[in-house]
Amino acid sequence: MTTILFTMLKEIFLSLIAKVAFKAVGERFATRLVVYGLDKLKDYSENNVVDETVDDVINQLKGKRLKVIDELVSKG
Repeated sequence: MTTILFTMLKEIFLSLIAKVAFKAVGERFATRLVVYGLDKLKDYSENNVVDETVDDVINQLKGKRLKVIDELVSKG
């Protein structure tokens, strides 16, 4: 969770310097929080249906061409 916050602070700093749209930074932060929450839900659940649903949601987010998803999935 702290990794998400540090990454958010880094991206805010870069957005000030590199003129990255703050909307994109907010979208990345929200995506990271959603994926983090889904992974936690998957860890807490013994139900295979929940695990498959979490994987489906993450795959649907990948279809939106969000680079953040690929980074998070490769780390997990």
